Amino acid sequence: MQTQSIQSELLDFLQFASSRVASGDDRLSIEELVRQWRQTSEFAQTVADVRQGITDAAQGKAQPISDAFADVRRKLGIAD
Repeated sequence: MQTQSIQSELLDFLQFASSRVASGDDRLSIEELVRQWRQTSEFAQTVADVRQGITDAAQGKAQPISDAFADVRRKLGIAD
């Protein structure tokens, strides 16, 4: 399973780097390409996470933070 993840990430990076080089950014170092790819990937994951949160909330799968904290305090035996 780990190998599949590594292969997937490698292909994703290769596509990103190839696209950047094809668009004229062929003077960037590998390190800079990796930095940009990570930044882009993290942003895309954050956007996906936010969208999932909005979907969950719309489907009633979320609860107010005050309720969530109260649940944690109750589970830990901490008084309100």
